[in-house]
Amino acid sequence: MVLRIIQSDVCEACGHIPLSGRLVRMTLQLFALWLLLSGLERLRDSLLEGTSICLAAIALFVWATHNFRVKAKKLLGVARNVAARTSRWSLGFLLLVLIIVPAWLWWDASFRSAYTWARVDLGIPDAMGEGYLDLSSLSELMIQVTEEPSYYQRTHSFSVLGSRIAAMIFIMCGSAVALLLAGTHIILRGASKTYLVGFVLVVSGLVVFINQQDNLLWYAVRHRISNDLPRFQRALEPLLQEWPTRPGTLPEIGRFFAHKKRPGKLTPLGKTQYRTHETFGADVEKLPDGGVRFALEPHYLFLLEYHPPGSSGPQVEISGDNWTSHLVRSDRIAEGWYLTEYGAVRN
Repeated sequence: MVLRIIQSDVCEACGHIPLSGRLVRMTLQLFALWLLLSGLERLRDSLLEGTSICLAAIALFVWATHNFRVKAKKLLGVARNVAARTSRWSLGFLLLVLIIVPAWLWWDASFRSAYTWARVDLGIPDAMGEGYLDLSSLSELMIQVTEEPSYYQRTHSFSVLGSRIAAMIFIMCGSAVALLLAGTHIILRGASKTYLVGFVLVVSGLVVFINQQDNLLWYAVRHRISNDLPRFQRALEPLLQEWPTRPGTLPEIGRFFAHKKRPGKLTPLGKTQYRTHETFGADVEKLPDGGVRFALEPHYLFLLEYHPPGSSGPQVEISGDNWTSHLVRSDRIAEGWYLTEYGAVRN
């Protein structure tokens, strides 16, 4: 029935399509678009199945569209004009992103948190983002008890991390649109050699930045911690004199929780502070050689360790009840002070 309507709904004399035919075609086109989105989603799990669904959706859309070639040609012309008019703006936006984002990463300790939450909000898979969502789910269970905002609500507050997340989403979406427009301008052969060279250089810079983001984060944290080390040194002094076994207050760290049943560990109290510099994170631990290890917030990616003179420095492997951590890299930033990164494997 649908096939007959599609085949016979066009008047041969004038090309007019009756209302019933247009409704059927529109329904099929909407179904094809939905099928295409499903195929794109399926690509994450199965490349072959996702590609097959996408191709079927495109074929259905073409079949359900009257005078597809003519309309596609007109659409191509519109795309060519739009891409040509916005080509400079697109390339300029990408260049601006290439300048601003690395600078943001270098100076702001909350960059990684904003980046992760932006990926979560855009539905982009992110390993760290899954942990954020787990924390948010746990906090939502406590809302009725504590009557406080959930972890998601607090981090997305404009005064906490919301402004950074919004800026990151704008940059990511804007970059995608700019890449699409600039790429369309080049593909449709409207770009000059100068534009093509500029596009290649900017995109290459973005690719290098994305691939080296973890290394850049490492060096940025090292730079910030080196400048801010006196604050951690002041927090270290009372811990070396006597390790606390009950809750109290310490310089720089503030209020903390400690108990004799948790020897060698104390937990700073208070919520994560999304500042431009690293602060004291979830735990402070006493090391076997008499040193101290500080977790760093807001990103919790790296650790700051102090090892007394004569010690061998950071441990290569740390064994726990459920996890075994292996040293990924470490840098000595001052006498006895090391910035470290560990990779954890479940036992």
